[in-house]
Amino acid sequence: MTTGRIHPLPLYLANQIAAGEVVERPASVVKELVENSIDASADNIEVTIEGAGRQLIRVSDNGTGIHPDDLPLALSRHATSKLSSTEQLGMIASLGFRGEALPSISSVSQLTLHSRQADQPCAWQITTDQDPIPSAHPQGTMVEVRDLFFNIPARRRFLRSDKTEQQHIATTLNRLALSQFDVAFRWQIDKLGAIKLPAAISQPQKLQRIGKICGNSFVRDALYLEQSYQDIDIHGWISPPSAHRAQTDVQYFFINGRVIRDRLINHAIRQAYDGLLPEGRQPGYVLYLTLPLDKIDVNVHPTKHEVRFREARLVHGLITKALQETLNTAQPPQPGFDSPRTTIIQEAAAEYPSKHEARQPSAAEQVITNKRQLSAILHQRYALVDVESEPTLIDLQQAEQILKQIAFVSAISEQTLASRPVLVPLELPCSEAQRLLIGQHQSILSALAFDLRPGQNGLVIKAIPTLLAQMDLRQLVESLLIQLATTNTDPIDIAKNIAETLPLSPVISHAQAEKILSELEGNEASVKHCYRKLDLQSLAGLFSG
Repeated sequence: MTTGRIHPLPLYLANQIAAGEVVERPASVVKELVENSIDASADNIEVTIEGAGRQLIRVSDNGTGIHPDDLPLALSRHATSKLSSTEQLGMIASLGFRGEALPSISSVSQLTLHSRQADQPCAWQITTDQDPIPSAHPQGTMVEVRDLFFNIPARRRFLRSDKTEQQHIATTLNRLALSQFDVAFRWQIDKLGAIKLPAAISQPQKLQRIGKICGNSFVRDALYLEQSYQDIDIHGWISPPSAHRAQTDVQYFFINGRVIRDRLINHAIRQAYDGLLPEGRQPGYVLYLTLPLDKIDVNVHPTKHEVRFREARLVHGLITKALQETLNTAQPPQPGFDSPRTTIIQEAAAEYPSKHEARQPSAAEQVITNKRQLSAILHQRYALVDVESEPTLIDLQQAEQILKQIAFVSAISEQTLASRPVLVPLELPCSEAQRLLIGQHQSILSALAFDLRPGQNGLVIKAIPTLLAQMDLRQLVESLLIQLATTNTDPIDIAKNIAETLPLSPVISHAQAEKILSELEGNEASVKHCYRKLDLQSLAGLFSG
């Protein structure tokens, strides 16, 4: 390969390269534009999305506006009103400061900007390839971004489905709305329905906004915390251990009003909840950390999601301590969680050498096809079964869950899935986004034998799949909503994921255990990992010496 002479990049190409860091997808554009509005002291922001952001992203605000003479600079790289010295770089309070967002966005779209300051007789408009001209617009700024990535087809092809891009935009707006309670937001994402969030000043108003975004169930259970050390403050709401979740959909952390996703923060929170949650479950939280600007560096990454702390250990300790002290005031976890247990037989199963499992791979088949005797049920979960005088340990809860998953998926594939009406229709609280999600996916819900409809104050449950009738309705619907928001729209994939996230049911009688064992016939391969064969020599070894 031969190399040519070094030459400066054309401006349009340099901007497109910068856009690769700043503009990943439509949600990235929404984030940058809304943050600009917040930096302009706007207290009312409106967002309109068409074509999942591919066709149009419009952000309007009532902020301070841009002076007409500065409009060309607004579309120029490294031009900003928020930074003028190296000293200020270490004391950044604004959300944006690099001067890269607008020129990067304009290099990969058709961008039009209208802006008017309070002392100007009219507004002014500028586009990527046009000088400023007078226009009609109230005080503030409106940015329209059309045909995103029109000139970079490869980037456009990497965008996901409309549903996925809509979900990313909604998540971005939710984060921004939770970061700025004093700003009123209104957004319309395609035809999903408008979301209106009035400014929230008082504590009840803030909780109302949190409830609309995170769901009223989170607000109902949430524990409020507030703690300070030196000049660092943390406050917010966290879920008690009993209100654990299947996904990380309600995890928001803000530092000085900025949305942050940071490893140190995540580790501090995980440490606070260590040992309090069932395996695989997640806490919910909406937390706000405030500290002096010179104790944090936000100039780490173009997205400004990552930060560096000058006193990382102190921040980590404060977060963990604040959460632990608050969690100590909560009620202990309710019975029924899959909490860690230690018994001799469990240890024998866990420590049984893998070479024995490889030598006897047909333990499942032997339990089903050979003469067996159910000896005991341990901790309402494990069955100790004698098969030709050899003890075998079976995880009945996990086996039953797999059987339900197989039956659920099979019924959907064969279109034989029956629906059972709820005797008294139940209305569950939900967020606005969840109400819109249910309205958008009625055909999928029908295929899954659910009858859920948006109600006046939440979701109305009228019918559920017969195969899942014994499940807790709240947890069932929570799992369904998570799958609709995070997976593709194949009913079979959704059914598999729902079955996997459902809680395990206790086995309380020999009759129930025998029923599960009999249903395992024909499904041995699927539940093979639920069996552990224990030879007498291994058990005797536990007591030797």
